[in-house]
Amino acid sequence: MTKHAPLPYHLSFNAQHSPMGAFMSFTCGNFGTRGGIGLQIGQPGDQEVFIGYKDGDRHSDNTLKCLPFYTAAVNRAADAFLVEQAGPQEQNVKPDAVPFGEREFSRSYSWATDKWVAEGMSFTVYSPFGAIPDPAVDGKRKMREGLLPAVVARLELDNTKGTGTRTAMFALNHARPGCRILEEDLGSGRVAFAFRREAGGAAELLDFTSSRKGVKTDAKPFVFMRWSASDGVRERHNPVHLLGSCPGFGFEVPAGKKYGITIALGSYLEGFQTNGMDGRYLYTRYFKSLADVLKTALDTSGKMIAAAQALDKKLDESAVSDDQRFLIAHATHSYYGSTQLLEVDKKPLWVVNEGEYCMMNTLDLAVDHVFWELDHNPWLVRNLLDEFVRRYSYTDEVKVYTSEFAQSSDTVQIDPSQAPPPPDEAQLNRPYETKPGGLSFCHDMGAHNNFSPQGRSSYELANLTGCFSYMTQEQLCNWILTAGCYVAKTRDVAWLKSNKSVVEACLESMINRSGDVGFAQFDSTRCAGGQEITTYDSLDHSLAQTRNNVYIAVKSWASYWALALMFRDLENSVDQKRSSDLAAKVASAVSDQAVDGVLPAIFEKLSPGYSSRILPAAEGCVYPLYFVETGWAGCALDEIYATPAEKGMLEALKTHTRNLLLDPERRNLFVDGGIKLSSTSNNSWMSKISIFMHVTRKVLHLDADPAIAEVFKKADAAHVQWQTEGSSYWACCDQIVSGEGKASRYYPRIITSALWME
Repeated sequence: MTKHAPLPYHLSFNAQHSPMGAFMSFTCGNFGTRGGIGLQIGQPGDQEVFIGYKDGDRHSDNTLKCLPFYTAAVNRAADAFLVEQAGPQEQNVKPDAVPFGEREFSRSYSWATDKWVAEGMSFTVYSPFGAIPDPAVDGKRKMREGLLPAVVARLELDNTKGTGTRTAMFALNHARPGCRILEEDLGSGRVAFAFRREAGGAAELLDFTSSRKGVKTDAKPFVFMRWSASDGVRERHNPVHLLGSCPGFGFEVPAGKKYGITIALGSYLEGFQTNGMDGRYLYTRYFKSLADVLKTALDTSGKMIAAAQALDKKLDESAVSDDQRFLIAHATHSYYGSTQLLEVDKKPLWVVNEGEYCMMNTLDLAVDHVFWELDHNPWLVRNLLDEFVRRYSYTDEVKVYTSEFAQSSDTVQIDPSQAPPPPDEAQLNRPYETKPGGLSFCHDMGAHNNFSPQGRSSYELANLTGCFSYMTQEQLCNWILTAGCYVAKTRDVAWLKSNKSVVEACLESMINRSGDVGFAQFDSTRCAGGQEITTYDSLDHSLAQTRNNVYIAVKSWASYWALALMFRDLENSVDQKRSSDLAAKVASAVSDQAVDGVLPAIFEKLSPGYSSRILPAAEGCVYPLYFVETGWAGCALDEIYATPAEKGMLEALKTHTRNLLLDPERRNLFVDGGIKLSSTSNNSWMSKISIFMHVTRKVLHLDADPAIAEVFKKADAAHVQWQTEGSSYWACCDQIVSGEGKASRYYPRIITSALWME
């Protein structure tokens, strides 16, 4: 996919276009549905988006021809006011638009742009990204540049070969009342509209007839606000009606000219936006109003467009396939739509919301985002780690059962593809003794702008064996691995020393939960009668259970490596050796479980998960790989696997992965060739597939086999189709069930695909 080449895929899919840290998206692309500007929601906005043109001047009766980003041809919002007494002018509102057919336009889509071209008209959205400045070290100018809560777009209409005037327009038809024309001065020739005080758009007109960058012209765009886009454009006497739901901009293009408007789309949410802790957007420290945001976006639009184009070029030049470029671009657009930089007690607080669920700083997402965030914003990773220690950590005990548990006929499940059943009374009342557990961390910090009470998440509940149970062991690993990656990237030994007691407590907690084998053998007492689960909460037995799970085992091995390296930097040779020895112990336990060249998902022979085969077995290997690539490990990758136990584990993982990918029965592949993480579940996650593929290439080196390279090539093509067709409304979707986006929609974690660019 070369720069600006039309997409060869199905074009009807939504994409998010978002500034950094504003929890705002301008979403469009899916035919026949609403989108537009969405604020603090895990889904597209509620506006019909009209982008198009008509022959003739603005007042002509010719019908608009628009991109198909609206729900219906006729907007009947006026009916609520007109009833039977409507006059003939309002009763006979003409159709808003005739949509372009899919063969009448093309779309190109890259890292920071999304461009549509149809019959001499083009519409491009630019959403550049980069490092988010740190208010502790950066000045106001840099902070305003980095935190500007707006994206820019450009609508151009080429009439250089025309013989008469043509008119182009952009409008958002809102489902909720509250639109207004923004009357504040944004600069000469500029017009703007807003939705209440929250969001809006502004535009200025440029002449592109002889300049690619555009030059100022005496003409200017017009603004309208009626109940429909077409009525607003052609209305001669009352283009603005304060009851209107559809504000927009238009401009006339004389014959022989090519004009275009630059559009700023921005938000401004003032005051406290969160509960539990009073948080306001950090950008409000640097911008005074929505008008300030929109004016700044137009003033700096040239710089923003250039930055977006430079990012596109970087992705175009990376050594990945066209399908992979698309997936990386789509993931990046989705990631930034979930980001939120707040100010709490006059200090910044970074939040990544969990897509449609809007859970705040889900730690099992953060540990996977960490590679992307350390490339761009290391200080925000430190911010996250500190907040988990300060407010979202806890100390527990673990359960040591005093009797064997005999499942009842209701809870016995032979089919491993079924989710674990709710615990019955016998399971809930199973007797146990307790012993020290130790430090761990919450699953998240809250949801929907509501911070959870200290030491609690919004997600985790007691007395469950599946979704919404505790993830105590995995979140402990996640904090350790995130901290290790942070130190690996930054060499921030001062921060590490300030958290010396935390790192020591993490090691003791890992040991207390590990029994004789070095990794999770016990459930937290926070589960009461239930059991701990993993981040793969909605999968079957193969990945839902924490105890004796091969995925958790390898992730624990990686955590011991992170601890050993942190203790090395802390000059604590005793705990460094303890951690290294435990890593080797876990590796030995993993390799010992191999049977006929594969590793069971659950190491308990009576568990339904014992017969499942999972590709995420090797997922934890991504973290030591990062320690090597950053130079923090101080050794080559093969030295990570230098002990006999770790070499044995690597070979077991390599054989396991090869056998699953080349399985004649294709139990870990879908019919379309997409990757199936578990042989017994049709629920597969794109973010985790991305990590798995990265590990397979960079650690296991299995893509050197032409057969596996071909499997991955076909998988990439299937994964693109999952997004463009199976998840077309929901922008980027993580959980795919047999090719269709079913959960974890509008999701940030798929940014893991950017690992492929290394």
